[in-house]
This record gives sequence, structure tokens and C-alpha cells, in this order.
Amino acid sequence: MIVDFTFKNFKSFADECNFTMKAEADKNHENNLIVEPLRLSRARVIYGANAAGKTSFVEAINFVRSFVINSNNMMTNQKIQVVPYKFRNNYVQEPSTFSLTFIKEGIKYNYEFSCTRDKVLSEKLNAYYSAKPTNIFTRTNTSEYKFLLEDSKFLDELKIKNSDNKLFLATADTWNYDKVKPVVDYIINDIVILFNLDTTWKVFFDEINESGEIEEYRKFCLDFLNNADLSIDDFDFQSQKIKDAKLDPITESLLSFLEKDNANASEHIRNSNVYNFTISHRIANSGNNAIFKLNLQEESLGTINMFEFAPILYYVFKKNRILVVDEIDKSLHPLLVKYLYGLFLNSDINKCNSQLIANTHDTNLLDLDFFRRDEIWFTERNFDTGTTTLFPLSDFSPRTNENIERSYLLGRFGAIPFIKEI
Repeated sequence: MIVDFTFKNFKSFADECNFTMKAEADKNHENNLIVEPLRLSRARVIYGANAAGKTSFVEAINFVRSFVINSNNMMTNQKIQVVPYKFRNNYVQEPSTFSLTFIKEGIKYNYEFSCTRDKVLSEKLNAYYSAKPTNIFTRTNTSEYKFLLEDSKFLDELKIKNSDNKLFLATADTWNYDKVKPVVDYIINDIVILFNLDTTWKVFFDEINESGEIEEYRKFCLDFLNNADLSIDDFDFQSQKIKDAKLDPITESLLSFLEKDNANASEHIRNSNVYNFTISHRIANSGNNAIFKLNLQEESLGTINMFEFAPILYYVFKKNRILVVDEIDKSLHPLLVKYLYGLFLNSDINKCNSQLIANTHDTNLLDLDFFRRDEIWFTERNFDTGTTTLFPLSDFSPRTNENIERSYLLGRFGAIPFIKEI
């Protein structure tokens, strides 16, 4: 479970951004919360005008995850792919900072680091095995380290294997240091980031298929879709390796081009699965119910999107993951977006206390009969400086009976575009 995420000097977030899943003292919608070991929200929704930083917030979380994944593969002097706030002089010399606090298997961790494009400047990991934090390691001035005393001999040998542009967290994990493994596992596997359904859903369906969970998944998927009023009776699918499928000339050309540059990547793609789904509909026909079948691509875009959401949600709910979504309302009716959030807020469905963080333009969710005041957040861009701030609705102390959607569209909370008269 995510507790806090803080970062600074990333894209339009020039100043420190403090985002939290911790619940405030407000007692409304207590059923929306995870109450043990901390009072945390199961969901957050983020609003803001276009180009106000909503996607940049998601990209900040994604950068932390990507840097941990790719750190050990970086060559000496290879640039770190951090993107600082660029609207100032000497921006490349200013460090970007990131701090993530989370709970995994009942233990709270805080991991933080700062870096430029050239090197990691500082890094620290604390674990809360008790109320008092235990410092696992601290890194300052890029190459100065302080280690947990009981493990210092082993970690002293690891620090020489690290380099300026790599995270020590990833290096220690590679050499099987057990105290960092839950942290690396959380960042890499527990945080699911969704920018584009088309390129993500198949990864999760592959895992479901390969683990033999299709029938369990089928029940989840059909319940999920039919509760959303999509009237799907069943589905079937056929799969084959891409290398055995008949590819269009453009795709074949791209794979051949990739093969010349990266044979391993090309081989991985050619050995991945491609699926052909057939969707069954029970339709009243001449006074009787009959089954009619459509290829998935013949369905509406909204139905396709919900169908592709299903394996992601199945995985997230079953494995207790955190789902972070950019533009959750893409091609979905407002009531379907509300339905997705409702799944996370329902403890009977979300039994493992998975969390959802997403941005949207769908103002239908601005409803205090559905969300708590600390669950609605806004991004606001300063027109003069180009900087973004992120803040919760609770900062404005709205009345419990206030029409939040109307107040937002009237500009009371900011975070909307101000359209000039033509």
C-alpha cells in the first residue's frame, strides 16, 4: 500500500509535491478506507486542466519504477533518464528528488533518492520493523555510504560494485541482500502503471493464461462486464506465437528492422502470444434467445476498453497491487469510470486492499456522496512560471452538501482552463 509519494524538480513540478494516501480526520465514508495498520484511502482521483501536470505526476512514479528496473543495465557515464523542470537557467545541474513511503507485508518502508542526469547524489532506505525507523543504508555525495552496522561488512563489499549513475538499492538486490528485496519487489511488481491499455493488458492476460487461471478469470471478467451493463454471455479465444501468425507487411518490416538492432528483443517479441477473442452475445431473436458471436474488434471501443481492463483488474485485486492510471476516462462513459472506482472502494470486492490512483476530466466523480474530501485532488499550473502544484479538495474545507462539480467548473478550486473570449 502506498502511504506517501513526494518529489521535486520533475517536469513541471519545480517545487516539492507532497501526495498522500493517508486519510484526514474526516469521518465521512469511513468504508472507503483501509484502517489497518494506518488509515489509508483505497482510491484517489486527480483533476486539472490540459498541460497542468496530471500526466507528469504519473510519469514521476513511473520514473522511480523504471530507474529501479534499469539501473543495473546502465553503462558507465550513461545518462539517467530524469527530466527536470527546464524553465530556469542551468536546469541540468539541479537535482531531482523522489521519496516513496509504503507498506509491504505489514512493514512500512521509506525509500528516497536524488539525482541529476549524470549521477545519483543521495539515497536512503529506512525500514520500520518497530515504531522507530531502522536505517538500512544512507548514501551521500554520490559515493559516501553509511550501512546498518550488522550488515556493514557485506555492504562495504557491494559499494565498490556500484557506480555513480546507479541506484545502490538495485545493486544490493542483484547481490541478494535480503533487506532490500521487499522494496525492489514492491516498486517493480506491486505498482502497476497504465498509460495505454493497448500495450498493457496482454501482459496480464499472458500471466493468467500461463498460470492456468482462465476459468477463475472468466467468472471475474463476465461479472465485471455484465455488472457494467455490457451484456456479454461468454468469450473464447485462440492464441498463437507471433512468429507463427501471418503478419502484415508493416509489422514484419518493423520486426526485421528490430532484429538487426536487437536480436534478443526481436526474438522475445516473435515468441510472445497474439490472441483472437470471440465474444458471445445472447440475443432475443424470433421470440427465442440465440447466441451470436462477434470478433472483439467488432465491438464498440468502450466495450473493448472494458474487456482490456478486466485482466488488469483481476491481477491487481488478486495480487494486492497499486494501479496508477493516466486518463482513466479514455473512451469510457462517466458511469463506467465511477463503476471502476466503486470496485476499489468496495471492500467485499477489493478484499486485499488494492489502491487506485488516476487522473481524469470526468467531473461526474466530483461527488461527496461518493468520495471523501481528501480523495479528490487537483493539479494547477502557474501561468507565469509554468510550474505545477498538487493539492486536495480538503484544503478548501467544502461543505458536505456542496455541489463540488458545479463549484469546480465555476473555478472555485482552480485547476481548470480559463478560456478567453474570441
